[in-house]
Amino acid sequence: MKILSVRLQNLNSLRGEWTIDFRQPPFNQSNIFAITGPTGAGKTTILDAICLALYHQTPRLKTSPTSNELMSRHCSECLAEVEFEVAGAGYRAFWSQRRARGHSDGNLQPAKTELARLDGTILADKTSDKLRLVSEITGLDFGRFTKSMLLAQGSFAAFLNADANERAELLEELTGTDIYGRLSQKVFSDCREQKTQLELLQAKAGAVELLSAEQQQQLSLELSELKQQQQQYLQQLTQQRQALQWRQQLDSADNEMKQAGAALEAARQASVAQQPALARLRQHQPASKLSPLYQAVQAAQQQLAQCVAQQHSVQQQLATLEQQQASTVAEGIGQLSHQQQQLQQQAATLNSAQQQRQQQRQHIITEQHSVTTALQALTTALGAAAPEQLRHQQQQLREQQFALQQTQQHLQQQGKLQQQLASCQTQQQETQQQQQQLTTALLTLRQHYKSLNERIKDKKQLLAQQQLIMQLSEHRDQLRPGQPCPLCGATEHPAISQYQQLDSHSTGAQLQQLEQELQQVQAQGETLNKRDAAFQATLQQLAQQQQQLQTDLAELNSLLQPSGYQKAQDVTTALSRLSNELEQSSNQLARLEQQQSLQQQHKEQLQQLSNQLTALEHQQQLASQQAERIDEQQRTLASQLSQWQQQYQTLTSQPQPPQLAAPSGTDPLSDIEHRLQQQQQQLQQHLGEQQALQRQQQQLEHTRLQAEQQWQHALALSDFADETAFLAALLPDDEHNRLTQLQQDLQQREAAAQYLLHDWQQRQQQLATQPLTRLSAGELSAQLTQLEHQLQQLTERSGQLQQQLNSDARQREAQQQLLQQISAGQQQYEYWQRLNSLIGSADGARYRRFAQGLTLAQLIVLANRQLAVLHNRYQLARHPDAELELVVLDTWQADAVRDTKTLSGGESFLVSLALALALSDLVSHKTRIDSLFLDEGFGTLDADTLDSALSALDNLNASGKMIGIISHVEALKERIAVQIKVAKRQGLGYSQISINR
Repeated sequence: MKILSVRLQNLNSLRGEWTIDFRQPPFNQSNIFAITGPTGAGKTTILDAICLALYHQTPRLKTSPTSNELMSRHCSECLAEVEFEVAGAGYRAFWSQRRARGHSDGNLQPAKTELARLDGTILADKTSDKLRLVSEITGLDFGRFTKSMLLAQGSFAAFLNADANERAELLEELTGTDIYGRLSQKVFSDCREQKTQLELLQAKAGAVELLSAEQQQQLSLELSELKQQQQQYLQQLTQQRQALQWRQQLDSADNEMKQAGAALEAARQASVAQQPALARLRQHQPASKLSPLYQAVQAAQQQLAQCVAQQHSVQQQLATLEQQQASTVAEGIGQLSHQQQQLQQQAATLNSAQQQRQQQRQHIITEQHSVTTALQALTTALGAAAPEQLRHQQQQLREQQFALQQTQQHLQQQGKLQQQLASCQTQQQETQQQQQQLTTALLTLRQHYKSLNERIKDKKQLLAQQQLIMQLSEHRDQLRPGQPCPLCGATEHPAISQYQQLDSHSTGAQLQQLEQELQQVQAQGETLNKRDAAFQATLQQLAQQQQQLQTDLAELNSLLQPSGYQKAQDVTTALSRLSNELEQSSNQLARLEQQQSLQQQHKEQLQQLSNQLTALEHQQQLASQQAERIDEQQRTLASQLSQWQQQYQTLTSQPQPPQLAAPSGTDPLSDIEHRLQQQQQQLQQHLGEQQALQRQQQQLEHTRLQAEQQWQHALALSDFADETAFLAALLPDDEHNRLTQLQQDLQQREAAAQYLLHDWQQRQQQLATQPLTRLSAGELSAQLTQLEHQLQQLTERSGQLQQQLNSDARQREAQQQLLQQISAGQQQYEYWQRLNSLIGSADGARYRRFAQGLTLAQLIVLANRQLAVLHNRYQLARHPDAELELVVLDTWQADAVRDTKTLSGGESFLVSLALALALSDLVSHKTRIDSLFLDEGFGTLDADTLDSALSALDNLNASGKMIGIISHVEALKERIAVQIKVAKRQGLGYSQISINR
């Protein structure tokens, strides 16, 4: 992950909007820079903005919908935005918050967040989604980010001075090793669950009760007899139900036949009662034949009235259009008069501007002459100097200086790596000797463990047999000499006295003692296994470290071989000589560049004067052309104004609408001309509509007369005396439909009643010819109920017997399955018990501490690499008696072991910085860390140690990592050329940012 740019607004003392782009100069030329400024100016606020844009919180403060201590005072909004890169892909993270109504004392509104690609694609605009995506893309949550990329104030020594529990929590937070604790707890809980399940299965198997063979045979015989009786009762029930069904159908047919006769008589009486209403329906039929002719007369009269109304509307529209035409022509005359006045004003303005440009031209010619004279004198004084050659020479000297500096650093690194390689080889030999001793002890302990397991197994078997024998003590007490045993039938009982002497308590105590001894051996084995794993991990790390050191030495030798230097003193002498030559070349080049700059300024001034003169001449030419166009426009407007006035007189004098054509005009009159043409077209259209309506009125009048004649003729031939009688005979549509439906319903009701009566008469005759019984329906129902009750009793009893047999079969099958499950569960429990003895624990500490110990060992290796560069006196190591404790080895005092709390302030800072850089490398297992920000500690270092620390940071910079340092140390400011300066504004309480290039 690499930070590309940061933008912030109104955060703490940095009021206003500020942007720092690390892709632009000078940051793209030097990846190390310093953030400087007085205390309280706002240096750390720049780092706060990065955290705020990515994770919505900072190492110092958090924001919420109701509290924001980061927003500058008397401001109503703030924002933070960061552009960053991960694996070649660019992203932009944004966070902002504002107050209500834009007032500085308004309520805080919910924060707006966004995560997008640099091409504009929005990935998330909700807070939870954004935080989740940032963690997934970068591989860093807020805790890992502040321990790997942004090392804030107070975070350096947090890991060094923490106790074992705090260090374990930090390792879990940074490296995600909390999964080992969850695995340990999961193994412990699963083992306990396996044991519980096994005990439950054993209890279930012991609770199963089965039927004897005699009981099974007796139940089966009784069930067979019951099934035969059930079959007999079923045959009787079938016959009885058939007879009852025949009797019920015959009784129902008699009842239905009587009801059908009554329904037929009711339908005939209803038809007689509705005869007066049906007579009106018969009168309506001849009147409905005359209805089309009457409706045609009414329709012709209505169409004629509509046509007359349309003619009146068209005449009103014609009068309105004539008034609009006269108003439009008057508006055009006013527009032309206004344009003529504007052209006269433009001509006067052009004459005044022409005189002013003539005066400017004379002034520019005079100034151009004086600049040309000064340029000729400066060119003669500059002579034949060659600044390009000096720049090329200076570039070569800088390249040589950079190469020598690299060689000097390589020689220093070579000596340090050789010392580390010798120390690593010595440590490897000592570790191998310790591991061999530990391996011998483990073999002895494993043999003892195996022997104890076999003895415990024998004791358990003996104890189980004794307990089984003692469980039958009550039965043994009932045995008497000469009397048969109820189990085997024997009359002799020789082993009674031997069984009475058995004591399971002694065997149980021996078993408990062996098990305690086994647990002690197991605990010793776990301790030795952990130490053996630690030795193996240490040897593996030492081997990797040796391989890495040898690779680094080979790379340094290949880099030093082309240079030809083997001593640091020779490199220092050559660097001093190159610095003197470079200083002389820079002074000479500065003088030449100053003269060239002055010459270039004169040339640019001369070119500007020439451009101004050319522009004035062009403006004069354009003004002349514009004056000619204005004269031409004035003549054209005068001609158009005359045409429009003649047309207006024509419109106001003629009583009838004339045939007009809109005069051609200029652009300002195009809208008026267009309206006049539209009005003329509408007028012609309405005149055509008026003539068409007159012809239509004549046709409609003719049609109305014909329809009237046909209607009168048909009425005279009909049975109706006049139009009133005709209208009285007509029925409304709903009344006609109601009477028609009534006539159909009466006919259908009588036909249906007649059909139903005939159908039931046939069914009654058919049933009477096939008699099944003489009993009534009540008597048959009583007999059927008694048979069903008897059959139900038989069915219940047979069901009980079948249930007992089925239950016994299921219990036998379940018992077999339980026995199989108990066998499989016993094997599974033994496996989980062995695994639990190795890594399981209720709190997860056993396996978590082991994994954290390996992680700490890897962290120590990475930190020692950094310490070898920062300060080669100290090395870190694990405490021999505590898994997660750290000690310091003083290599200048024969690797004396020191507690971390005995370090001075500067030494503690260097060791903490080495641990922080190692944590940064350790956390970067998911993503590459290409940016690093440090915010504390350099003020505690002396000059030599500060120089070593800065050299180490230069090495990180050379590897492509961008490093930003916040510090007040003057030597650090002088060493780092690129600086972001945060300065306080006098008396305002705010600060401003500037970049020293």
